[in-house]
Amino acid sequence: MQIIMKKLALGALLVVLSLRVSAQSNSSEIYLLDIIQKDGKHLATSPYRVTQNDYYDNQPCFSADGQFLYFVARPDTIQSDIYEFHIKKKIMRQVTNTPESEYQPQLIPFAKDKISAVIVEMEGAQKLYGMKLDGSNYVLLMPNEDSLAYYCWMNDTTVGAFMLNGAGGTLHQFDMIPQQSIILMEGGFGRCLAVIPGTNILTYVQKGSDGKNTLMRYDMSNEERMPMLEFPEGVEDYCWGPKDLIFCSDKGILYMYDTKIEDTKWIPIGDFSETIGTFYRMSMNATGDKIAIVTYKGEKP
Repeated sequence: MQIIMKKLALGALLVVLSLRVSAQSNSSEIYLLDIIQKDGKHLATSPYRVTQNDYYDNQPCFSADGQFLYFVARPDTIQSDIYEFHIKKKIMRQVTNTPESEYQPQLIPFAKDKISAVIVEMEGAQKLYGMKLDGSNYVLLMPNEDSLAYYCWMNDTTVGAFMLNGAGGTLHQFDMIPQQSIILMEGGFGRCLAVIPGTNILTYVQKGSDGKNTLMRYDMSNEERMPMLEFPEGVEDYCWGPKDLIFCSDKGILYMYDTKIEDTKWIPIGDFSETIGTFYRMSMNATGDKIAIVTYKGEKP
């Protein structure tokens, strides 16, 4: 498989997103934060810088046991690879080393020793592949789909997928057995897709014409869609933690929202605006005591 990174040409949106990817040489770094409880309150403390460079490091995700952090790094403007970081031992390992570009690493639910990723092919197609954690044995998981931008696993055989179709993209529930999808939304939604821990419920951000972003939930068992909460203005990246907690950031501050409490609000649990600066994408481990965040300089990648 000889694959290289090329600018995409799948319509206006695809061109815009491709140019955005090319521009992601802007410095972004990955930090780990500890989440502790003190006097009955959650606090984010002890920032640890995982990546030590001045290029693109992004899209972190934890292993199921929380021992490892996976992410993508691109030392130039052409090609990215997947890396693994052993959190306790502080050891970095390169998982892939190919002429293609891998993005969006996620652990595959049904396979402890495999990871999935979006790969940009030579012709410009963006497809979902699975591979072993040593970077071998590539398997095409969605062979008939060639414009995948973002995704998340909903269960062992289903993903929520942001496809680069139409002016604003389309949000799909894609079932691998059989290979077919249901269109959930056309345009007006964000890139961050996630599943509520312990469920098959997909959450995504619906962008309002008034500039407000709303977190939506989609239950694949009955195809019901409902709004859950509103984000701070301009925020569209978030992650779920255990016990129905959700996290986001704004201007260098980490916020938490407890969805179990009625009439609650976003609570600041850590201000890092003067230490590590602004950050956006994030991922939390299964036990909820560590969160990985992506910092950036200048414009948001």
